[in-house]
Amino acid sequence: MATKKSIWILIGIVVIMGWILGSATQAGAQTHTLKCRETGQLAKFHAIEVGDVPEHIIAVTELAGVQSCDDGGIATASNKVMIEFTKGTGKAQFYWLAIFEDGSTLSNKGQNTVTANPDGKTARWEGTFEYVKGTGRFEGIKGGGTFTGKRFAPLPGIGAQYYYDSIGTYTLPSK
Repeated sequence: MATKKSIWILIGIVVIMGWILGSATQAGAQTHTLKCRETGQLAKFHAIEVGDVPEHIIAVTELAGVQSCDDGGIATASNKVMIEFTKGTGKAQFYWLAIFEDGSTLSNKGQNTVTANPDGKTARWEGTFEYVKGTGRFEGIKGGGTFTGKRFAPLPGIGAQYYYDSIGTYTLPSK
């Protein structure tokens, strides 16, 4: 029959082993940083006026671009964006997919704030994202990052050019 002391010793051993194994698993996962610049254009834009105040819209857009990253990766990118703006300023949520030349993919989702510039024709944005899925060299990705960018024409502006710079930090499962 087990004594109370032996039960506590067993629990202590289990806790210590869990801590050691947990530390070993974390030590095996390396943290990576990925800096990229995407350039592209507004491919689709569908908006409706809300009607409560002038220039208050909700819209769904698609951006299509090319992304170049500091690790040498080059990808085609597609961004699906839901926005709510008043006079060109507001909030957006997006889903983004990049397909790299080696066949690897990255998917993320995020949100950003869009601020119309005083010229009323361009806007800048900044936001955050989280990686939701990766394939190939990004299989099992976890992490996220930030970005800033600019649109170079007024909305609806099909064909309007944009760019953004992103920096993401992520881990991959150890192999």
